Amino acid sequence: MKFYEVTGSLSEPISKVHEWIQEAETASVALPHAMNLSSLNLEGKPSSRMVLLKRMSPEGLVFFTDYEGNKGKQIQEFPFIALNFWWAKTNKQIRIEGKCKMVSDEENDDYFSSRPRGSQISASVSLQSKELDSYELLVEQSKNFEIDHLDKDITRPKRWGGFLVEPESIEFWIDQKNRLHKRELYKKENSKWKKVLLSP
Repeated sequence: MKFYEVTGSLSEPISKVHEWIQEAETASVALPHAMNLSSLNLEGKPSSRMVLLKRMSPEGLVFFTDYEGNKGKQIQEFPFIALNFWWAKTNKQIRIEGKCKMVSDEENDDYFSSRPRGSQISASVSLQSKELDSYELLVEQSKNFEIDHLDKDITRPKRWGGFLVEPESIEFWIDQKNRLHKRELYKKENSKWKKVLLSP
Protein backbone atom coordinates (compact mmCIF):
# COMPACT_ATOMS: atom_id res chain seq x y z
CA MET A 1 0.00 0.00 0.00
CA LYS A 2 1.26 3.45 -0.94
CA PHE A 3 0.66 5.77 2.01
CA TYR A 4 2.16 8.93 0.53
CA GLU A 5 4.05 10.22 -2.50
CA VAL A 6 7.73 11.14 -2.59
CA THR A 7 8.78 13.77 -5.13
CA GLY A 8 12.24 15.14 -5.89
CA SER A 9 15.58 14.34 -4.29
CA LEU A 10 15.10 14.50 -0.54
CA SER A 11 17.59 16.31 1.72
CA GLU A 12 19.32 14.27 4.44
CA PRO A 13 16.89 14.85 7.34
CA ILE A 14 13.74 14.58 5.20
CA SER A 15 15.11 11.41 3.61
CA LYS A 16 15.64 10.03 7.11
CA VAL A 17 12.02 10.82 8.00
CA HIS A 18 11.00 8.76 4.97
CA GLU A 19 13.30 5.90 6.02
CA TRP A 20 11.88 5.79 9.55
CA ILE A 21 8.31 5.74 8.24
CA GLN A 22 9.23 2.87 5.93
CA GLU A 23 10.76 1.06 8.90
CA ALA A 24 7.50 1.52 10.83
CA GLU A 25 5.55 0.16 7.87
CA THR A 26 7.82 -2.91 7.76
CA ALA A 27 7.12 -3.37 11.48
CA SER A 28 3.38 -3.51 10.58
CA VAL A 29 2.40 -0.21 12.17
CA ALA A 30 -1.21 0.40 11.08
CA LEU A 31 -0.78 4.05 10.00
CA PRO A 32 2.96 4.68 9.84
CA HIS A 33 2.39 8.06 8.16
CA ALA A 34 0.08 9.40 10.91
CA MET A 35 1.52 12.46 12.61
CA ASN A 36 0.39 14.66 15.46
CA LEU A 37 -0.02 18.28 14.38
CA SER A 38 0.00 21.11 16.93
CA SER A 39 -1.05 24.64 16.06
CA LEU A 40 -1.82 27.87 17.93
CA ASN A 41 -4.68 30.32 17.78
CA LEU A 42 -4.12 34.06 17.98
CA GLU A 43 -4.48 33.92 21.78
CA GLY A 44 -1.55 31.50 21.93
CA LYS A 45 -3.72 28.54 22.95
CA PRO A 46 -2.52 25.23 21.43
CA SER A 47 -4.56 22.55 19.68
CA SER A 48 -3.34 19.08 18.75
CA ARG A 49 -4.72 16.39 16.43
CA MET A 50 -3.63 13.54 14.16
CA VAL A 51 -3.29 14.07 10.41
CA LEU A 52 -1.91 11.91 7.60
CA LEU A 53 1.23 12.70 5.62
CA LYS A 54 0.39 12.63 1.91
CA ARG A 55 3.48 13.95 0.12
CA MET A 56 7.14 14.42 0.92
CA SER A 57 9.57 16.53 -1.10
CA PRO A 58 12.81 18.48 -0.61
CA GLU A 59 10.61 21.42 0.45
CA GLY A 60 8.84 19.53 3.23
CA LEU A 61 5.76 17.51 4.14
CA VAL A 62 2.20 17.90 2.83
CA PHE A 63 -1.11 17.06 4.49
CA PHE A 64 -4.69 17.94 3.51
CA THR A 65 -7.57 19.38 5.49
CA ASP A 66 -10.50 21.80 5.45
CA TYR A 67 -9.14 25.35 5.21
CA GLU A 68 -12.24 26.65 7.02
CA GLY A 69 -12.08 24.20 9.94
CA ASN A 70 -10.42 25.12 13.24
CA LYS A 71 -7.10 23.63 12.15
CA GLY A 72 -7.10 25.36 8.76
CA LYS A 73 -8.03 28.72 10.23
CA GLN A 74 -5.40 28.52 12.96
CA ILE A 75 -2.65 27.70 10.48
CA GLN A 76 -3.64 30.54 8.16
CA GLU A 77 -3.67 32.99 11.08
CA PHE A 78 -0.45 31.70 12.64
CA PRO A 79 1.48 29.42 10.24
CA PHE A 80 4.07 28.03 12.67
CA ILE A 81 3.30 24.44 13.69
CA ALA A 82 4.88 21.33 15.23
CA LEU A 83 4.63 17.73 14.03
CA ASN A 84 5.33 14.55 15.95
CA PHE A 85 5.70 10.96 14.76
CA TRP A 86 5.97 8.14 17.31
CA TRP A 87 5.99 4.40 16.73
CA ALA A 88 5.89 2.05 19.72
CA LYS A 89 7.01 -0.90 17.60
CA THR A 90 10.28 0.76 16.60
CA ASN A 91 10.75 2.85 19.77
CA LYS A 92 11.47 5.92 17.67
CA GLN A 93 10.13 9.45 17.54
CA ILE A 94 10.49 12.39 15.16
CA ARG A 95 9.77 16.00 16.13
CA ILE A 96 9.42 18.61 13.39
CA GLU A 97 8.92 22.36 13.76
CA GLY A 98 8.31 24.66 10.83
CA LYS A 99 6.06 26.96 8.88
CA CYS A 100 3.05 26.11 6.71
CA LYS A 101 1.87 27.45 3.40
CA MET A 102 -0.98 26.38 1.13
CA VAL A 103 -0.19 24.14 -1.82
CA SER A 104 -1.37 25.03 -5.33
CA ASP A 105 -4.94 24.57 -6.57
CA GLU A 106 -3.52 22.18 -9.17
CA GLU A 107 -2.08 19.88 -6.49
CA ASN A 108 -5.30 20.13 -4.48
CA ASP A 109 -7.39 19.14 -7.50
CA ASP A 110 -5.06 16.30 -8.47
CA TYR A 111 -5.02 14.81 -4.99
CA PHE A 112 -8.76 15.25 -4.42
CA SER A 113 -9.54 13.43 -7.67
CA SER A 114 -7.35 10.50 -6.53
CA ARG A 115 -9.21 10.06 -3.22
CA PRO A 116 -11.78 7.30 -2.67
CA ARG A 117 -15.29 8.44 -3.57
CA GLY A 118 -16.43 8.14 0.03
CA SER A 119 -13.69 10.54 1.10
CA GLN A 120 -14.70 13.01 -1.63
CA ILE A 121 -18.31 12.89 -0.44
CA SER A 122 -17.30 13.35 3.20
CA ALA A 123 -15.13 16.38 2.38
CA SER A 124 -17.99 17.86 0.35
CA VAL A 125 -20.78 17.58 2.93
CA SER A 126 -18.86 17.91 6.21
CA LEU A 127 -18.03 21.48 7.27
CA GLN A 128 -15.15 20.52 9.54
CA SER A 129 -15.42 21.67 13.19
CA LYS A 130 -18.89 23.21 12.70
CA GLU A 131 -21.57 22.26 15.24
CA LEU A 132 -24.10 19.64 14.07
CA ASP A 133 -27.83 19.56 14.75
CA SER A 134 -27.55 15.76 14.64
CA TYR A 135 -25.19 13.09 13.33
CA GLU A 136 -28.13 11.40 11.57
CA LEU A 137 -28.79 14.56 9.56
CA LEU A 138 -25.17 14.62 8.39
CA VAL A 139 -25.44 10.98 7.27
CA GLU A 140 -28.67 11.80 5.43
CA GLN A 141 -27.00 14.76 3.69
CA SER A 142 -24.15 12.48 2.67
CA LYS A 143 -26.55 9.93 1.15
CA ASN A 144 -28.46 12.65 -0.70
CA PHE A 145 -25.22 14.11 -2.05
CA GLU A 146 -24.15 10.67 -3.26
CA ILE A 147 -27.49 10.17 -5.05
CA ASP A 148 -27.32 13.64 -6.63
CA HIS A 149 -23.81 12.92 -7.93
CA LEU A 150 -24.45 9.40 -9.18
CA ASP A 151 -22.26 8.76 -12.26
CA LYS A 152 -20.82 12.28 -11.93
CA ASP A 153 -17.35 13.49 -10.99
CA ILE A 154 -17.19 15.27 -7.64
CA THR A 155 -15.52 18.67 -7.76
CA ARG A 156 -13.15 19.61 -4.93
CA PRO A 157 -14.71 22.11 -2.51
CA LYS A 158 -12.67 25.33 -2.63
CA ARG A 159 -12.39 25.23 1.18
CA TRP A 160 -10.55 21.89 1.06
CA GLY A 161 -6.83 21.60 0.32
CA GLY A 162 -3.30 20.97 1.41
CA PHE A 163 -0.60 22.62 3.49
CA LEU A 164 3.13 22.25 2.92
CA VAL A 165 5.11 22.16 6.16
CA GLU A 166 8.53 23.72 5.53
CA PRO A 167 10.69 22.30 8.34
CA GLU A 168 13.04 24.55 10.29
CA SER A 169 14.12 21.80 12.70
CA ILE A 170 13.84 18.00 12.68
CA GLU A 171 14.76 15.92 15.71
CA PHE A 172 15.22 12.13 15.66
CA TRP A 173 14.82 10.28 18.99
CA ILE A 174 15.71 6.62 19.63
CA ASP A 175 14.80 4.82 22.85
CA GLN A 176 17.68 3.22 24.76
CA LYS A 177 17.35 0.65 27.55
CA ASN A 178 19.88 2.56 29.68
CA ARG A 179 17.53 5.60 29.49
CA LEU A 180 20.26 7.62 27.76
CA HIS A 181 18.10 8.09 24.70
CA LYS A 182 19.74 9.14 21.45
CA ARG A 183 18.69 12.56 20.13
CA GLU A 184 19.88 13.97 16.82
CA LEU A 185 18.75 17.46 15.81
CA TYR A 186 18.89 18.99 12.34
CA LYS A 187 18.43 22.77 12.20
CA LYS A 188 18.10 24.75 9.00
CA GLU A 189 20.48 27.70 8.82
CA ASN A 190 20.82 29.79 5.65
CA SER A 191 19.04 27.10 3.59
CA LYS A 192 21.45 24.41 4.82
CA TRP A 193 20.94 21.71 7.42
CA LYS A 194 23.23 21.58 10.46
CA LYS A 195 23.27 18.44 12.63
CA VAL A 196 23.95 18.34 16.38
CA LEU A 197 23.54 15.76 19.15
CA LEU A 198 21.38 16.55 22.20
CA SER A 199 21.58 15.20 25.72
CA PRO A 200 18.50 13.19 26.69
